[in-house]
Amino acid sequence: MPVNASIRQNDSDIVRSLLEVGVNLAADHDCHHALDMILKEARRLSRAQAGTLYILKDGIIHFGVVQNDRMDVTETARTLASRSVPLAKDTLIGYVASTGETVNIPNVQQGSSGLPFHVVFDFDEKNYRTESILAVPLTFCGPCVGILQLMNCQGDGGRVSPFKAPETSGIASLASMAGVTIHNMLFLDHLKATQLETLIRLSVVAEFRSGNLLSHIRRVSRTSAVLAETIGLAPNEVELIRSSSPMHDIGMISVPDSILSKIGQLSLQERGIMQNHTIVGAQILGEPSNELIAMAREVSMSHHERWDGEGYPKGLSGEKIPMCGRIVALADVLDALLSRRPFDAAFSLSKWLEIIKAEDGRHFDPQLVAAFSRSADKILEPYMTSGGL
Repeated sequence: MPVNASIRQNDSDIVRSLLEVGVNLAADHDCHHALDMILKEARRLSRAQAGTLYILKDGIIHFGVVQNDRMDVTETARTLASRSVPLAKDTLIGYVASTGETVNIPNVQQGSSGLPFHVVFDFDEKNYRTESILAVPLTFCGPCVGILQLMNCQGDGGRVSPFKAPETSGIASLASMAGVTIHNMLFLDHLKATQLETLIRLSVVAEFRSGNLLSHIRRVSRTSAVLAETIGLAPNEVELIRSSSPMHDIGMISVPDSILSKIGQLSLQERGIMQNHTIVGAQILGEPSNELIAMAREVSMSHHERWDGEGYPKGLSGEKIPMCGRIVALADVLDALLSRRPFDAAFSLSKWLEIIKAEDGRHFDPQLVAAFSRSADKILEPYMTSGGL
């Protein structure tokens, strides 16, 4: 085959591959999966053994995904996930993000001393030697929104070789698509945050009347999300629970002030009115037209049900209670317990674990009690400060 024909065939393969990736990215609503797809395709086009992808948000560089064909990167991903890098030129990814320049280093082990930044070898401490590096800014309409970092181009005979220029391998085109994808992800994150804040503010109307604070709603929302994540729910389900849980007591708007402010035990009739707030909340949320309000309706109706069937309003038991209701039930009780006194980390952790475990299989789903035990340190973080969230 003539050389020109071979080049045209290679270009055709790249275009076809990019079109396929573009279609898949447009249809993919899982942020982590989309980032993983971008990095995987970038590595395929460039023949990179490994790579990392970072997101630039609010002047801070955050870890996205990591891949390496030569080693298990589970622990590396955990380490990187806890690390954020300020937007400064003293590191490779910071330099690329700050300047918008592509950096191609043929052999970082031999030629890194004269560079205007230092290179962090994320894999080398695990018996992996980084040699060639290609770092590409991911931009959208000018500003950088992410950084694609590729390591060790696999050359002929299995040897590590320098990376080709991004324009000749399809990486530049992929980087453009990745920039659009990441911009859209960040925009959707902003919309979700705004939506959550709106729901929290609306829910506060009911909560203030019952003497609770805005911080209570925020903590219940956060704890619900942590529990949902700990038991392995999908990211979209975690976000739905985070956003729907603030509306758990929206039906309290119907309870008279005389009952809410009453000191002492409620009468049977008053208790019935109080418990009816679950049904009123579901009625307020009506017949939902989207999955967020649908889950909020379920949360309102079911967060006072108990695992043993002794709850209200329907007396549901076990797995007949929607998972979102079971999660918010534990988060709501936890916040009530932890907010009764100044938080004492040394005393409270064992104390609250003991109280919650006592209700294992009675008030609470055993799976969620176990999840609380595993994630207690993270859940209790907001209570370590005097004001909570």
